[in-house]
Amino acid sequence: MKKNWVLAIVLTGLISGCAVIEKGKLEQQTPLKHQIDITVSSETDSKVSVKQQKYDTQESPEIRISQLSSVCFKTKVAFVKIFSGISVSDVTRLWNDLIFLEYMTDIKDVYVFINSPGGDAFSGLALADQIERGKRKGFNITAYASGIIASAAVPVFAVCSTRYAAPGTIFMVHEAALWKWPGRETASDIRSQNELMHLLRERYIGKLTANSKLNKEKWEELEKKTTWFSVEKAMNWGLVDKIQ
Repeated sequence: MKKNWVLAIVLTGLISGCAVIEKGKLEQQTPLKHQIDITVSSETDSKVSVKQQKYDTQESPEIRISQLSSVCFKTKVAFVKIFSGISVSDVTRLWNDLIFLEYMTDIKDVYVFINSPGGDAFSGLALADQIERGKRKGFNITAYASGIIASAAVPVFAVCSTRYAAPGTIFMVHEAALWKWPGRETASDIRSQNELMHLLRERYIGKLTANSKLNKEKWEELEKKTTWFSVEKAMNWGLVDKIQ
């Protein structure tokens, strides 16, 4: 009986000891796991902090001339090319180039080569706006036309300080067109679009009237029927300063 009691105590002690040991392991492992987690978190925070610090102290890239333009610092002249279909990309490039010239150089002479059948009407007017802004900033912007100057490209050419055109250059003005995906439209939609086209036409005609010898009514007549005209006629109308 006594032996059985002793054996029970020993077994209980062993079981309790095992439990204590296992519990001890758990107690040791649990803080270790937390410690590892904290370490990883600390390393992560450190990396984030380093990245953030690097981002905060990183200098912004310098303003650079766009890919389609070039600069001759020796003669202090910048060269800009506008060709093919006019789009918002042309507006972005010209804005960038004029900003570059204004803030990064002392260049004031800009030669613009234009050979374009037109394109986005809003982009054409925006390009003309940027050229006019450049002129107000003191830039002398000289246009050299060749091939075709049509549609949205005409006001771009018209607003330049001095306008040269190669012999045989062809010009064209026409009404703006609105391209739409097939779908349903309400009467108010159509009225709204008419207002848009009216505003667009007013701006287009306004640029041509202000930079030629023809009045508003004459340009409206030419634009309404789609008019192609030669470089000689463009010069007679005051749209070209010299044929060369």
